[in-house]
Amino acid sequence: MISLRLLPLLAMATLLLLLAAAALMVASHGAPAVAVHIAFALGVMPLIFAAMAYFVPVLTRGPGAITAAWLPPLLALCAGAGVVATLALNLPTEIASLAALLGVFTTLGLAAWAMVRASRMIGRRHSGLDWYLAALAMLALALGAIVLMPWLPHLRAELRLFHLHANLLGFVGLTALGTVQVLLPTCIGKPDPGLAARMRSDVWWAGCAAFLLAVGASSLVPAAVGKVLAIGGGLLYLTIVLRVLYVWVTSYRGALLSLHRAESSLFAATVGLGCLLVSGLLHGVGAMAGRPAVAGFVLAFLLPLVSGAVSQLLPVWLRPGPQGQWHGALRARLCRWSALRGAACLAVGIWLMLG
Repeated sequence: MISLRLLPLLAMATLLLLLAAAALMVASHGAPAVAVHIAFALGVMPLIFAAMAYFVPVLTRGPGAITAAWLPPLLALCAGAGVVATLALNLPTEIASLAALLGVFTTLGLAAWAMVRASRMIGRRHSGLDWYLAALAMLALALGAIVLMPWLPHLRAELRLFHLHANLLGFVGLTALGTVQVLLPTCIGKPDPGLAARMRSDVWWAGCAAFLLAVGASSLVPAAVGKVLAIGGGLLYLTIVLRVLYVWVTSYRGALLSLHRAESSLFAATVGLGCLLVSGLLHGVGAMAGRPAVAGFVLAFLLPLVSGAVSQLLPVWLRPGPQGQWHGALRARLCRWSALRGAACLAVGIWLMLG
């Protein structure tokens, strides 16, 4: 399958781009726009689109994708390249808006394809698909804000803040939570009996929380209302993340800290997301600066998340089919010192969030 050829390339490229962006952020002790978009627009967005093209057929119990396996990720890569080039070369902002418009059409196309797949399946669809659809909806809104900037220059700062929060906590956060809740029990080899019901009920609360956060933090509404929305959305989002962590700690205990297993990295990433939400709440009440949180998001959340997921899934992507000794040996090499890598990323990310 084309998706299984493209996924390993995008996964490795994303890890390299995240490391490069993290180095730039650490060096500048902040979150320069170019570094942020190298991480998200060039790295994370195409990888997530490719991963969705791989997982949607699995979630809908249908045949593998063909065109959807490569077209959305490559279009997303083109859109990301346009945005990064605009920022790096100081090109007219209309170029970034056109690139964002391409991203909107690609996002809507991927969502429509997923919904068509779901409509054709027999039986109840997997709740993970709803998390993906919610994430794509937030991405469409985030990119739509960039499209509107040239036509609403007086709202540029507000639209930029909405884009930032809808992208990070909406698109990336919802995709990650929807994936990691399924992936971590798979890594451990112990099922979570309440997972399906919990994911089905939590997705709507998580989507609402991400939207409230994005609107409240953007200053698109009066300041007093925005503060209430942002803090309320942040508390709701944090409650969902803490519930996931509580279930894991009570169900899996020491397995979460395995030195050479992917689940330790995924656990560290989810803790990092919780820390990011706490820092956002502190920023909302004026107790902490908000700018370093973006760098913390990359270090404390994205790096351990992507490295843990890739360590677990790369052997399957490289050699699909029955799992054998080769898969186990490669996974063991990829997961070596996973807990230490996750802990280091988490520690540096928290240090950056503290400013």
